[in-house]
Amino acid sequence: MICGFMEDYDVVVVGGGPAGIGAAFSAAKLGLKTAILERHFMLGGNWTNGYVLSILGMYTYDGKEKIVGGVADEVVKWLEDYRGTAGKVGNFVPFRPDEMKLALDALSKSYGISVYFGSLVSSVVVENNTIKNVIISSKKGEVNISGKMFIDSSGDADLAFHAGAVTMSGMEGSGMHQEATLPFRIGNIDAAKVIEFSKKNADLVSVVMDGNKLSRIRVMQKLVDEGKKEGLYLPHANSEFLFNTSREGEYVCNATHVDINDFTDGKQMASAINDARLQVESSLKFLIKWIDGFGEAYLLDSAPSIGLRETRRAVGEYILKENDVMNNARFDDAIARCGHPVEVHDPKLGVIYRHSNGGDGSWYQIPYRAIVVKGISNLFAIGRCLSAEFYAQASARVTGTAMAMGMAAAAASKLAIEKNIKAKDVEISILQKSVKDNGAII
Repeated sequence: MICGFMEDYDVVVVGGGPAGIGAAFSAAKLGLKTAILERHFMLGGNWTNGYVLSILGMYTYDGKEKIVGGVADEVVKWLEDYRGTAGKVGNFVPFRPDEMKLALDALSKSYGISVYFGSLVSSVVVENNTIKNVIISSKKGEVNISGKMFIDSSGDADLAFHAGAVTMSGMEGSGMHQEATLPFRIGNIDAAKVIEFSKKNADLVSVVMDGNKLSRIRVMQKLVDEGKKEGLYLPHANSEFLFNTSREGEYVCNATHVDINDFTDGKQMASAINDARLQVESSLKFLIKWIDGFGEAYLLDSAPSIGLRETRRAVGEYILKENDVMNNARFDDAIARCGHPVEVHDPKLGVIYRHSNGGDGSWYQIPYRAIVVKGISNLFAIGRCLSAEFYAQASARVTGTAMAMGMAAAAASKLAIEKNIKAKDVEISILQKSVKDNGAII
């Protein structure tokens, strides 16, 4: 049943993750009536639902140069106010999930954004290659949401798919997808004992310090392999990586990996998530048994939802290429920067990194054409569902860059509305000035 009323907005953002946050906050700041349609019951996407508990991509991979600003800075400031982060550590900003929820809720309210939770796009009304409205499934039935410009930050290109735009999925030629992860938090870790253990067993555990604090813990493959011999259930892991969330003794671990061939299959998703939870249990037992400092540790929680790295992507006016990433491409229509390596979680080969030819202090640009969906006049696709080749997406998907893409989509939406033009016809020089004026770095 479709409800009789229709809500109307200037900008409709589908998905309230990092990309959607960048888009919605920017659109509202530009004076546009803005809505976020979110299928879960919290903002933050993989930050809060998938426990990607760090803002990665604000800096080059070596951590030396800041390459993303604007909304990202605003989110970090609010996180600091809520004592949910201690700020930058290395090349990323770790945080706690509940403080992130509070910060995003407060920011969205302060900007007057209409947020719809439990709202999954089920269909789209398109006329003359222009989206008129989306229909969301909710507890009251189907609800019509109309808008002038639409931004797909669903992660899965849901809006582009339902609008009839061309989409792609998986690795070109094989269809292989990246593995998904269910991160989990561990409390009451004795950092001093872990540090001492690593000094005596450098071939088993390595640590990274932030001043006098233990920032990161990596359990090396040698020890993981020993654990597997004794029944450790981590079928796809060759190491374990943990980092501090900003609270003493509290770390998040992303060791679990599951292979998902079809993210649209609810039964397959349930099987994968249940398998990942078994890996969480096994991993915790392993850490407690084998590493000093974990003896009194306990499971705080695991992510509410599985963390998907790559599913369906929109095809845009340009497809970002692996060569663009590797060779630090510059574009005349640039709207964002990214300095993250190609990071692929391969079902057969494990975690693979391909570092830029320019080194870990280099960066490339995201072109505007890669977020403009081809064939639909008023639709953008940003974040991990941008228009990109498989290996290019494996770099560009990081959350700092996703927020920057959102800022550009919002600014372009305002220009398109003001001039009554298609997204692809927005004047680049004016767009670039607009995002720079709002703190973006391009």
